[in-house]
Amino acid sequence: MVAQVLPESHTDVLIIGAGPAGLMMATWLAKCGVQTRIVDKRGTKVFNGQADGLQCRTLEIFDSLGFAHRAWRESNHMLEICLWNPDENGVIRRSDRIPDTIPGISRFQQVVLHQGRIERYFLDMIAECGGNDVERGVLPTKLTIDESLADADDDNVYPITVTLRHLSEKDATPQQFATSANGAAVQDGLFRSNLSADDTTELLKASALDARAGAEEIVKAKYLLGADGAHSWTRNQLGFKLEGESTDFIWGVLDIVPITDFPDIRMRCAVHSATHGSVMVIPRENKLVRLYIQLTNTSKVGGEAGSKADRSNINPGVIL
Repeated sequence: MVAQVLPESHTDVLIIGAGPAGLMMATWLAKCGVQTRIVDKRGTKVFNGQADGLQCRTLEIFDSLGFAHRAWRESNHMLEICLWNPDENGVIRRSDRIPDTIPGISRFQQVVLHQGRIERYFLDMIAECGGNDVERGVLPTKLTIDESLADADDDNVYPITVTLRHLSEKDATPQQFATSANGAAVQDGLFRSNLSADDTTELLKASALDARAGAEEIVKAKYLLGADGAHSWTRNQLGFKLEGESTDFIWGVLDIVPITDFPDIRMRCAVHSATHGSVMVIPRENKLVRLYIQLTNTSKVGGEAGSKADRSNINPGVIL
């Protein structure tokens, strides 16, 4: 039997992961004219945004990249923080009101905007600079490094070898439901938001994934950047471990358009109760408000202390 010969290509930099970190690196490299490929296992860009807040310094970086004005126009600007705490009778009242951003620290303020829009700005700038599109539905399966080449004083060597596999549309789409302890299917929050504009071109590309599903290729690179998240495949391949400890605090997140008489609904708020945890209120764009709700009663996987929370039992009903 003749062994299959995989197609082979070369690039200066291979980026694994097309979230904000990977896209920022790809944008800088495109501006500098460095040959770059960026791959991501997901078939389309971000579903619901995760951390959607932008610090002042982040906006200054966006300004240096040329698109801070887009984020500034579309985002909700955070002006004040209102603190709500229980008084001596246990009644929750507003106890303080302070600036959200330290006065004078920057010409920008902190803002909040859907992560998908932020990624859109990066993608547009990469295209404007002549960089390569994100290759979606592509999963790295093998990484090797020739250390003898890495030490060579030669710009034309490629010490890093990565095997990439192209996924089907089904495999590249995040699962939208988890299974609870009683066997029922519950939404896990990873579905696409109908409150953010879809990119038709991106979706058409996703539907074409099946044409290359199962195909593999080898990429040789001078440098590799792992921007593939908290459970990084790249980091695991290199044998690195995250240091530090995780906490037992679990926060439920809801994006809602509220009907309410709460006076500070358009302010950033920290609401503390005497015995039942806290709620963070984050006003967002398009009349949205994000609620971060501390869940004080969550079951553990396997029921053991120190184990992870059973996320399958956390759903919008529980959070509300």
